[in-house]
Amino acid sequence: MLLLLETVSCTRSAVPYPGAVLPSTLTAAAVVTRAPRPPYSGQLASEIPYAVIGIHQDDVLTVRPVAGVEGAASGTLGFDQRDIAVTGQQTALGSSIWVEVVRNDGGTGWVNIQNLTEEAAASAFCADPRVLQVLDAVTKAVASRDGKALSALTSPRRGLRIRMDWRGPEVAYTPDEVRTLMQAPTAVDWGPNPSGAKVEGSFKQVVLPLLDQVLGPQSVLTCDVLGTGSVLREVRWPSEYANLNYYSFYRPAEGGGSEFSWITWAVGVEYVQGQPYLAALVLIRAGI
Repeated sequence: MLLLLETVSCTRSAVPYPGAVLPSTLTAAAVVTRAPRPPYSGQLASEIPYAVIGIHQDDVLTVRPVAGVEGAASGTLGFDQRDIAVTGQQTALGSSIWVEVVRNDGGTGWVNIQNLTEEAAASAFCADPRVLQVLDAVTKAVASRDGKALSALTSPRRGLRIRMDWRGPEVAYTPDEVRTLMQAPTAVDWGPNPSGAKVEGSFKQVVLPLLDQVLGPQSVLTCDVLGTGSVLREVRWPSEYANLNYYSFYRPAEGGGSEFSWITWAVGVEYVQGQPYLAALVLIRAGI
């Protein structure tokens, strides 16, 4: 017997988004004058708040007394903790960058820069026309197979993270790797599909066809809320991205077909130096 679950929306609902965004909004946003993006400095500005990212809901982010993973913890931060202040001090250890933060008890400690993201309230994010400009540009870059354009839209701090299932493994690409991603022949292990079968292949073979199906006028956009149809299991935005805002591109099931044939791509957007960038793509399906 099939168990039909109710549609599940984003677990972060402190500031619910009031309604759907029409696909035509992308076209309207595209004609807004775009300010040039400042060069990426790699520094975290101490005057803005940050939030935890990349930590599962069953885990915590360890704060270290000195930069690096060695030594005892001086504190922890929750997977969805927000309003984190940084002191402006950061240091490089090999390929990693560590940042000094202010702990809950008022002391300071160090965390990896990859576990912090610029905080953005859902209300401000959903009202930001620059985000729609990014989505419009991403849609065009995918349609034209323009890796250079997609790379320019990708978070310079985090790169692009892709999941073929919200519970599945994360495949990460640097902005430089995104430049050749659409033509690269390298096969990737994307993890199991909902039925448990292993999914392998290049980005071009596995991901692009599904993006082509969804990133277009046939889809319904919603901000910080997942658009879904009938589901056979729980679907939601990954807890590791709890503090990463997103838009949902939902392509409903076609009439006369299976009610479970809908597809959604949730597109995570990260602010870097106050500018929105593409940071994550998460495929959401019915569970078949």
